[in-house]
Amino acid sequence: MQSHFDHHQSDFKAAVARAQWARPRTAEWTLPGLCWNAHVTTSFGEMPIQGLRRNDPVRTVTGAFVKVVATDRMKLDEEFLEHCPDAAPVRIPANCFGPGRPRNDLLVSPHQMIATSANPSAPELRRARDLLQRPGVMRQPSFGHDYYLFHCGISTSISVEGVLIPTAP
Repeated sequence: MQSHFDHHQSDFKAAVARAQWARPRTAEWTLPGLCWNAHVTTSFGEMPIQGLRRNDPVRTVTGAFVKVVATDRMKLDEEFLEHCPDAAPVRIPANCFGPGRPRNDLLVSPHQMIATSANPSAPELRRARDLLQRPGVMRQPSFGHDYYLFHCGISTSISVEGVLIPTAP
């Protein structure tokens, strides 16, 4: 038996195809995030970001460990990326900022801040989209992907693939 809500929803879908729904094209993606392949330094070694859970200890810029307070996952599908192409990830090749920085190719949101300098006491932070003029840094074509975020309860920088990534509380 079809519910009242299902009946109205199916009538709407039949009347107007989803492809015809008006959607504004977004000019700039403004959310940070790391893709699934990023490895975060924890007290028990390098761990893929999608495996981080609440209370996992992650290494900060000072070498101390702080616990993850929350994790978020943003799933972007092909339709969303068609309407907001700026959300496509930026690929930063291994060793782009020097030996082992990053250790492996790193996929990040174009709005993700990244420390490009080796000096942890005075990191030079840049958005990934601002690195596109560097050799080897490019947009990664995608039909869909996930961005992961984690929060530590304090503003700090965390080691991800050998580079520092600032996190918000």
